[in-house]
Amino acid sequence: MPTPEKTTTDSVLADHRRELILDALAKGGQCRVTDLAQQFSLSPMTVRRDLQVLEEQGRLRRVHGGAVLVDSEIDYPLRAREGQTQKQRIGQQAAALIRNGMVVYLDSGTTAMELARRIREGLPDVNQLSIVTHGINLAMELAGHPAYDVHLIGGELYRNGLATVGPVALAQVGQLHFDLFFMGARGIDLEAGWTNANQLETQLKHAAIERSRDVCAIADSTKWGQRGFVSIVPFERVSAWVCDNELPQAARLAADNAGIELLIAS
Repeated sequence: MPTPEKTTTDSVLADHRRELILDALAKGGQCRVTDLAQQFSLSPMTVRRDLQVLEEQGRLRRVHGGAVLVDSEIDYPLRAREGQTQKQRIGQQAAALIRNGMVVYLDSGTTAMELARRIREGLPDVNQLSIVTHGINLAMELAGHPAYDVHLIGGELYRNGLATVGPVALAQVGQLHFDLFFMGARGIDLEAGWTNANQLETQLKHAAIERSRDVCAIADSTKWGQRGFVSIVPFERVSAWVCDNELPQAARLAADNAGIELLIAS
C-alpha cells in the first residue's frame, strides 16, 4: 500500500505534468499524443490519461490522436464578434483615461483591440504617447498612427491569442515601467478575482501589473460571474474598471466596496 507521502508526491508530479501539457497546447492550440509522449518522455497511455483528466476539468477537448484547447480559447475571430458594440464603447471610454506623455501597456484580446483602434484614430491633447503590448494584431493596428511610439514585446508565438508569451517576453516586460496597464480578463469572480483562460498570458499580466502605477480592467458585463481556470489578481487589486451599462447592480456594489473606480461606457 502506498504511503501518504508517496501518494501526495505522485499527485504533485501529475499536476505538474498536466500543466506542462497545457503549456504545450497553449503554444500551438493542438497537440498529438505521440508528440506529447516524446516531448515529455511519457508513455502514450500516460498522456491519454492526463488528457482525459484535463478534459474532465474543462481545460481541453480530446480529438482523434490528440487534443485541442477548449473552444473559448481557440476561436479568436468568434470572440471578436461577440458583444462587439459593448467592446467598442469600452474601448472609447478607456481611451479617455490616456494622458499626454504616458507610457501605457495594452493587454492582448478583443476588447484591447477596440481600445487600440480608438488610439490609432488619435486622442485629443495627446501628442506624445508610448504604447507597449504583446498583442501582435494590436501592434499592427497601432502602427497606423504616425506619431505614437509602439513597442511590441517579443517572445514565443501564442497563435490562438495572436500574442507573444514565454520567458523572453517576461524578461522584457520586467525591465519596463508603465503609467497605466489596460488589463483584459475572461472572468470576474469575487472569490477568484480577475481570471484568465491561459497560463502563459497570465504570467505576462502579472509582470505588467507589478510594473504599472495603475491598473485599469477592460471587461464587459458578460464576464461577471464567470471564472477562468487561472487567477490573475484579487478583485480589489485593480484601480479602475471600464464596463458596459448592462453590468448588474451586484457587480457595481462590489466594485464600490472594493474601492474600484467604475467607469460605465454608454
